[in-house]
Amino acid sequence: MSDNVLKFRRPEKQPEPPKARPPRGPMPNWLPFAVLLALALAIYVAQQAGLIG
Repeated sequence: MSDNVLKFRRPEKQPEPPKARPPRGPMPNWLPFAVLLALALAIYVAQQAGLIG
């Protein structure tokens, strides 16, 4: 009976290519709000300087 059993062999894994830089962690939750605030301040300063309308 054991003559009919196929032996399973795991496929060999390819070695991973070396990474150029270490992976960064997740983006902080406050970062999008900081970017929006900086953009709003830049537009406000540009308006006060007369660069925009």
